[in-house]
Amino acid sequence: MASIRFHIAVFSAKCTHLALRLMGRGATTLPGKVAVKIDPKILKKLCEGRNCVTITGTNGKTTTTHMITDIFRNCGYTVVTNVSGANLLSGVTTSMIFGMKDMKKAEKEGRKIICVLETDEAAYGKIACQIMPKVSVVTNLFRDQLDRFGELAHTRDLIARGLDSCEADILLNSDDSLVSELYKGREGRTIFYGLSEESMHYNNVTYPDKSGVLPASSDAEYCTGCKTKYDYTARSFGHLGAFSCKTCGKKRKDPRFFVKYDLAKNPSDEGYELSLLDAGEGRDEKSGTGITEKRVKLPIPGMHNFYNSIAAVSACVRMGEKIGDTEALSFEKCAAALEHVEAAFGRMEKISIGDKKICVLLVKNPVGLDRALSFVAGASDAEGIYMLLNSNIADGKDVSWIWDVDFESKEFPEKVYVSGDRYGDMMLRILYSGVDRSRIVAKPMEECADLLDQAISDSTPGKCLYILPNYTSMLALRSILVKRYHLKDFWK
Repeated sequence: MASIRFHIAVFSAKCTHLALRLMGRGATTLPGKVAVKIDPKILKKLCEGRNCVTITGTNGKTTTTHMITDIFRNCGYTVVTNVSGANLLSGVTTSMIFGMKDMKKAEKEGRKIICVLETDEAAYGKIACQIMPKVSVVTNLFRDQLDRFGELAHTRDLIARGLDSCEADILLNSDDSLVSELYKGREGRTIFYGLSEESMHYNNVTYPDKSGVLPASSDAEYCTGCKTKYDYTARSFGHLGAFSCKTCGKKRKDPRFFVKYDLAKNPSDEGYELSLLDAGEGRDEKSGTGITEKRVKLPIPGMHNFYNSIAAVSACVRMGEKIGDTEALSFEKCAAALEHVEAAFGRMEKISIGDKKICVLLVKNPVGLDRALSFVAGASDAEGIYMLLNSNIADGKDVSWIWDVDFESKEFPEKVYVSGDRYGDMMLRILYSGVDRSRIVAKPMEECADLLDQAISDSTPGKCLYILPNYTSMLALRSILVKRYHLKDFWK
């Protein structure tokens, strides 16, 4: 039976939530913060006995969480999730408190329940032991906010601590040399997902201009064991690919779940088709027998979403195996449900504003910005690009990372707009890449709303304005869209 402290904590959270909503604020973290202050073990109590999936890593957490959530819902489950993306202890707690009502209703009606919780990579070590997930997904590790996270090895160790505090089955990105080594000491509960080595190799050789392949990034250029530089037989982007170390023999693991794709077609276009495959337990992608394949249309375009898609499907399938619901959560059904997934705000979400369109792509680190620029360069409807750069605490104070991005090889749309607290830094980077100054309209953050109006007004009907903000500028942008263009708030 729940303690008095628990009930007081829940009541206080609800009162805080109501007060914030009356003030027109989001109420995604403070209610949970208040609840944890009153009952430090409240999240553990809320998750006890629940079937939970956690998603952590540098890039792709929110998109993968939305994909998993939508797949479960399409397969008949009631899902509790942190829809706003608030992924620290306070945000996860808030989501679980306000999911209690839906869970109680589902239990009365005999419906199945899943909790899908995005978790911050630096906080995962402290959160996982309270959530006690049955399945945990690790997306990737890229250099991000060094002033907060420190070096990647430290972030990986924090995730490892969380994995060791629970008994979850672990889904690791086989193509990420930093993530994949988390299997050590956890072999019995680790499953790998990734891209087909055959597809990566084919596209690297046949379509090098479209593959997005870069030289080995400094994020993971060397083997963590013997410090030898990795060799690659194929690569997707950044340090992701079919890596191997000629000194110690460390190499990419064959994934159980993987994606086959062909860059003869443009993954930036809507309706791009790819194949999702399940090699089954005990088999690998090269066996050629006993592999289940499902052809699907990618619901959210972009090559980086190949990884998010297969991560989401593999998490749902593995949860079905864990809880004994392999019929509803079969590989075929989960893959088919993927086609009905909708993008989260800031993650390739296209928004219609009259007869114009905008698409928001969150960028917060070198690899994320490189992927976004590559996507826009390949998008057939791209007419304008609007880049916003802030340097608040939530963004990371150091913005020098924009110089680590390969702007020079990207083709910018004709119309370029720049804003944010550090708009001067971003404009200088764009100028150095070779874009003519006459094509750039730049204004400070105080005038970003007016610049957005101008950029939308300059757009041609049927074309798209691609907006690339970092974290706090994305939140400011959302507020502008809510007030001026009647978009729903981010927590809804």
